[in-house]
Amino acid sequence: MNFIKKLAFIFLLMLTNCNNAQDNNSQVFLNLDFEKATSNGYAKGWYQGGEGFSIFVDSTVSFSGKRSLCIQRVGAGNFGVVTSSFPIEEARGKTLKYSGYIKTENVTEGYAGLWWRVDGASGTLNFDNMSNRGAKGTTDWKKYSIEFRIDDKLTNIKFGVLLPGNGKAWFDNLSIELDEKIYHQNEPEFIKLSLEQINWLNNNIATFKSAEPNEDEKELSFLKEMVGDAKIVALGEGTHGTSEFFKMKHRITKYLVEKMGFTVFAIEAIMPEARDVNNYVLKGIGNPKDVLAGLYFWTWNTHEVLDMLEWMREYNISEKGRVEFWGFDMQFPNVAIKNTLNFMQKYDSTYYTYANEKYKKITAFNDELLKLKPNPGNILFEPYLGYAKDVYNHLIDNIDKYNSIASKDSTEWYIQNSRIVVQSLEARMQKHQSRDESMAINIQWIINHMAPNTKIILWAHNGHVSKKETNFQPMGAYLNKVYDNDMVVMGFGFNKGEYTAVGQKGLGIYSTSISEPGSVEWIMHRLNYPRLFLDLRKIKNSQLSNIFNSELEFRSIGARAMDYAFYKTVITDEFDILIYFENTTPSNCFGLTYK
Repeated sequence: MNFIKKLAFIFLLMLTNCNNAQDNNSQVFLNLDFEKATSNGYAKGWYQGGEGFSIFVDSTVSFSGKRSLCIQRVGAGNFGVVTSSFPIEEARGKTLKYSGYIKTENVTEGYAGLWWRVDGASGTLNFDNMSNRGAKGTTDWKKYSIEFRIDDKLTNIKFGVLLPGNGKAWFDNLSIELDEKIYHQNEPEFIKLSLEQINWLNNNIATFKSAEPNEDEKELSFLKEMVGDAKIVALGEGTHGTSEFFKMKHRITKYLVEKMGFTVFAIEAIMPEARDVNNYVLKGIGNPKDVLAGLYFWTWNTHEVLDMLEWMREYNISEKGRVEFWGFDMQFPNVAIKNTLNFMQKYDSTYYTYANEKYKKITAFNDELLKLKPNPGNILFEPYLGYAKDVYNHLIDNIDKYNSIASKDSTEWYIQNSRIVVQSLEARMQKHQSRDESMAINIQWIINHMAPNTKIILWAHNGHVSKKETNFQPMGAYLNKVYDNDMVVMGFGFNKGEYTAVGQKGLGIYSTSISEPGSVEWIMHRLNYPRLFLDLRKIKNSQLSNIFNSELEFRSIGARAMDYAFYKTVITDEFDILIYFENTTPSNCFGLTYK
């Protein structure tokens, strides 16, 4: 694969992983001239990424106005990129002309360019990143453009500018024309909260002293009204590395278990591997640090999560009640493969030989995938997906035979393991079951294998628990269709702070920008409380309905470090409850040195 093709492929993969929570069906302010900058010098409204690159609004160089966007290589990496979304209904079936001015300095490798990508249900419909005509060398301002007819079956549009090379490039005065008509953006009005609105918020929030799990349980008594009779409580997080989020989720879990009859806890971790954690929690088998590390993800390998496991074990020993630990993710199939083969070796020795041969091929393929950047397309996955489905379908077809010689629970658990193998492959393929859909299905499996009316707590990122349906359907949206009022979703946000993530310095501590005016977190900041709960369901008929039921910026950071990570959303569509912290600190990961 030559450099340009490989670059385009990596580029597509990265964009697939960009925040998909933005609603593309309403007009947004695009900041096409980069005149609006955040307090720390980033282009407002734009997602920026790319290890080894510095990306910032430059007030010393511009083609028009006072500012331009600059991307500069400062280390090792594939490319620097900024990304925005475009409202799909504005563009459906129209002829696009996307243009902008680019200035370069010492771009001796690669190029600087514009890019535009249109996605549909079947994958990418239109894509141009100027790989064959980008700006190179040292050049003064010059206009470049992308032109094509946008497919009318689109579901998503992403666009921006990029530097897949060395040197330095500036971008300015971007313009979008649809059927030869310039797209005029409307700058949103500055949000001003009235005294009545501030008073309403003050009267409808619940504050608490700290996130520490051992605080007075009575302080969270408001949860009884907020959760009500719901059987599912989904707990999000605004980053995968914030100590206060993890401690508060522990505290909420503790309250729900001890005071509200919740008996199952499930986390965004591989389902079969989580079985070892459950054996520790229920039976004391194994070492808690070892079983926690066995979940693979550094995100959960923290003192905060370990403290929660040890509380769960102590609670089960106390005989005051019982709480189980489950996982619902499926990204790595190795343990699922091992479990399925062990079952077949015991109960279906004839088929075991075939399954073992096919699973070895899947394992070898997965090992090769770890070496490939980017991941290959569907065509390379398909034979291995076929092997995985063969085994899964064989188990399903022979379920009655297995039930006659093994327990029903045992049979269904090992069939679920074989299903995890299928899901692990499909999650990386276009037009197949997504990771979020698989996680939702696995949660349903857990619930269906519990006693009627069992209450369950879910732990995952905000982006997974969200109920909002857009071009991308998160796990929460799938579950909401099934459980509706039986599920309460709590999202987490913060104004400023540090967090643990993977970035330019590897796994470590990173900081992010404070919330900007017009964001959900900025409104919470205005109330001057260090931490609070807000029931978003009460807002629809409140003084705040005209603000919170419209698009606002909201921060979302996953496992990778991001300096500016706000996206546009209607927060009341995503969550039932918002939990807010003014200041946050990084999660305490094992193996990291904290200064």
